[in-house]
Amino acid sequence: MTLAEWLPMATARLRSAGIEEARLDSQLLAAHVLLTSRTFVITHPEQEINELAAEALLQRREAREPLPYIVGYREFFGRRFSVSPGVLIPRPETEHLVEAVLQLPIPENAAVVDVGTGSGVLAVTLAAERPRWRVSATDYSRTALQIAMENASKHRAILQFVLMDGLEAWASVPQFDLIVSNPPYIRRDVELMPEVKKFEPHLALYGGESGLELYERWIPAAFRRLRPGGWLVVEIGYDQG
Repeated sequence: MTLAEWLPMATARLRSAGIEEARLDSQLLAAHVLLTSRTFVITHPEQEINELAAEALLQRREAREPLPYIVGYREFFGRRFSVSPGVLIPRPETEHLVEAVLQLPIPENAAVVDVGTGSGVLAVTLAAERPRWRVSATDYSRTALQIAMENASKHRAILQFVLMDGLEAWASVPQFDLIVSNPPYIRRDVELMPEVKKFEPHLALYGGESGLELYERWIPAAFRRLRPGGWLVVEIGYDQG
């Protein structure tokens, strides 16, 4: 089967499954099967595709498994990060947190920690963008830390990884110039898309009944560990300002 034949069929099936960006997803699945780029897929309709391999991936996407878990990566701030079901999929909105941090008056040799690093997109991006910063990343999940370490190695970012929940294990004396985090902040009663609810780790999504439980615990701990003039920058829900 050629791409000219497979892509319309795959797009129709994904659209029937309720996927809005069905055409884009079918192109990206084809690119993954062919180990090539989406541009190649679009410009080479005569290319043959392995139907069995493509069908297996197509069925996973029809079942609403997130595309990044299927192809194994997600783009973030101009870099490709490995992701798997053990970590939250990075969102474009989190790039705004990086942009905000990079505009702050932070010392060139700042001590920085990313709390609940997940796939490591915040810590690795900050370490890559500001090589002189001394960046640490924490998470309670060994799986997440392993993925974050792989991403750090891929992007040649130097940072420290620590297995812990929150900031409690750090000494209470002020030692950081910047603490960043994208904590779980979704309320338990919020209805999520099937891709999120069925496949992404709930511990990285839900912040308790109010969505604010992690903030209530981490913010006081953060201020005890920030140097004078230090910054705490966190992502929040659209309605939590």
